[in-house]
Amino acid sequence: MKQVIVDFVRLLREAGLTVTTMEASDALKSAELTGFNPALLRGVLEATLVKSTWEQPIFTTLFDLYFDLVSETPTKYIHAGAQTLTIKGATADGGGRSASGAGGDADGLLDLISNQPTAVLEELARQFITDTNLDSAQPEEISKKVREVQVKLRWFEAVNKIDRQYGNRQIKEGIFQKWQKTFFQLEVLLRRELERKAVRQFGRQHIAKLVEYANLRRREFDCLAAAELVTVEQEIAKLAKKLAERPGIRMRRAKSGKVDIRRTFQEAVRTGGCPLSLKYRDKIKSKIDLWLLCDVSNSVERFSRFMLQLVQAAHRRYANIRSFVFVDEAVEVTEWFKTQDVNAFLQARHLRDRFNRRVGLSRYDLVFEQMARYELSAIGGHTKLIILGDGRNNWHPGGADELAKIAERAQAIYWLNPLPESNWLEGDCLMREYQGYCRQVFECRNLEQLTEVANRIL
Repeated sequence: MKQVIVDFVRLLREAGLTVTTMEASDALKSAELTGFNPALLRGVLEATLVKSTWEQPIFTTLFDLYFDLVSETPTKYIHAGAQTLTIKGATADGGGRSASGAGGDADGLLDLISNQPTAVLEELARQFITDTNLDSAQPEEISKKVREVQVKLRWFEAVNKIDRQYGNRQIKEGIFQKWQKTFFQLEVLLRRELERKAVRQFGRQHIAKLVEYANLRRREFDCLAAAELVTVEQEIAKLAKKLAERPGIRMRRAKSGKVDIRRTFQEAVRTGGCPLSLKYRDKIKSKIDLWLLCDVSNSVERFSRFMLQLVQAAHRRYANIRSFVFVDEAVEVTEWFKTQDVNAFLQARHLRDRFNRRVGLSRYDLVFEQMARYELSAIGGHTKLIILGDGRNNWHPGGADELAKIAERAQAIYWLNPLPESNWLEGDCLMREYQGYCRQVFECRNLEQLTEVANRIL
């Protein structure tokens, strides 16, 4: 059993969790103290190995898949003796529908899942995927099959019905949120059952790939469900706070502090080393001039939502900062982020009309021309410009000459792109033209990449 837990820890690390040797040792000792009791093992391992909210789905997914295939598995014992579930829809008249009847219409699904406990939703998920055939154990195949099952169940019609009822004030906020939680929970359970089916069919070697999908830090922003956005935004808020509180540092001459070896030797050479005079240097906060230019067009909607949170964090950290957003025209929002948050910005329709009033599509050429014409004189040798966008210019000329003028005056240009690097040179993406004027261009498609980039350049 010890080796089983060691292998489980190894898979957790592969999936993105930082599990130290000490934590792994604590998990083994704790499990041993319980006599490796299967009914307690999940709680013991979770308490010793999981340290944050985003790690929870990874642990849960891996535990279910891994121990489901281990002989004498904990899940076998956990479910042993459980009563056979009688599944009925919780309709107002008490009539209800069976699981086999679900999917005929949206009302049937809503009746079936309304006010059901987790155990019932788990059984429903198992029944819903019974006839689903898998062609591979890839996460993309699982996602495809989840959607097929949802279509069969008239899932999206049911979701839209609840949305309409909420919009028409037929149901209250609390009931709407309860429905949202139920839909999300059932979708997670459907995926979990399909993953179990895939591992049983294609083998345990696919577990690591399947579990990686549960890692929200590595999941692409565009693939996040509505409920998962909240968790990612919380992680970005933590990152933003960390960045805001971390001072930029450079060194200056001082009367005390660290010995400045270079200046000490220079002085010794100048005076012949008699007398030897030590020179010192000390840290001061950086006075960097930071500019941020963020694409907020529909093609990068999820990406820009998260980028704007970093823009807001940067405003807390740097005194000399200017922020611009654009679709086909750049609008400065520096003052806005001094007093307002990202959600307020996204809901401000009058602002969106200002930076999207020409053609309604991303136009980097127009934006670079505007910046070079009206803002070039304000850009100096200490200015760092960070561009956040996909570089897709909708088949218009790129405006690289205008970007070159900006690059010539600025200290550095950094570009964060949400597209896969393999797509930077395809279609209407003009990164081939733009990247020559940037000090660095980063692929930034998920929280893990965003954290790494933000720590390097902010």
